[in-house]
Amino acid sequence: MNSDTLKIGILGIGGIGGFVGAPLAKRYKDSNTKIIFICRGETKNAIQNQGLLFESKGSKETIFPDLVSDNSIEIGILDVLILTSKSYSIKDILSIYKDCIKPETTIITLQNVVNAKEIIHETLPNVGNIMQGCIYVASNVKQPGHVQHVGGPGKIFVGGKENKPLIDLLVSGGLDITYVPNINEILWKKYLFVAPVAAITSAYKVTFGQLLEDQKLMHILENMMREIQLLANKNNISLTNEDIETAKDLLTKFPFESKSSLQLDFENHNQTEKQFLVDYVIENAKKYGIETPFYNGVNEQIKTSYNVS
Repeated sequence: MNSDTLKIGILGIGGIGGFVGAPLAKRYKDSNTKIIFICRGETKNAIQNQGLLFESKGSKETIFPDLVSDNSIEIGILDVLILTSKSYSIKDILSIYKDCIKPETTIITLQNVVNAKEIIHETLPNVGNIMQGCIYVASNVKQPGHVQHVGGPGKIFVGGKENKPLIDLLVSGGLDITYVPNINEILWKKYLFVAPVAAITSAYKVTFGQLLEDQKLMHILENMMREIQLLANKNNISLTNEDIETAKDLLTKFPFESKSSLQLDFENHNQTEKQFLVDYVIENAKKYGIETPFYNGVNEQIKTSYNVS
């Protein structure tokens, strides 16, 4: 943070990357803080030619970052990398852009997992500054280069080694981001919401609003959350009954027609994060001798609904 130019890369300009990257690129255009959108294919071509079309709260803006690229040499060494790609692509994508990352590079993770640090260290064991984080937002890609913020507050929490100058810069750039020393607890609290909701809405092909109106599904959802509660306890994280009620209530904060990203990926025949949101719970619970009948049932329903293993 002490050099004249600070290079911040946003890796993956999908729903989350667009939501995070748009305000930063707008605020720091023509400044010493350089915002780089790291993306490939149709998304890269669309943003290079027409800018990022970002839609939120009824307004639309077209935003051009300082650079849109998928070339490591062109990107150069990054001071900060905000990792917004899907969990399943972390290893491969970090391998591609490893030359842009030095041991001092700060990596901020915004995946829907509780073990992002471990995943990153498998590929980049020498990176020391990992700020695990999470974001509460529903933001989707309408088409390459067009991101729509659907709902949710957009609140970001990060942990790791405290870096107040960086947090202040991101806040000044328009992000609602807060540093917390106990990030693992925050990650598990979000996972308590994201993983079961993603699984059950995918399995039964319902929106958030439809889920809320179905007492049978809400009963299943609550019990899936209790299974995660048991798993969190084995990881020295105490999730309370109040946390479960808060997670259930969070459904009311989203529009009726909202869908989880897992559900959208299944519907669009894309690669999914089932491994991290469903399989992770079942497999790790089994290691601790925790029974997960509700998660198992929803998993079987997903297999039936989408003909997946």
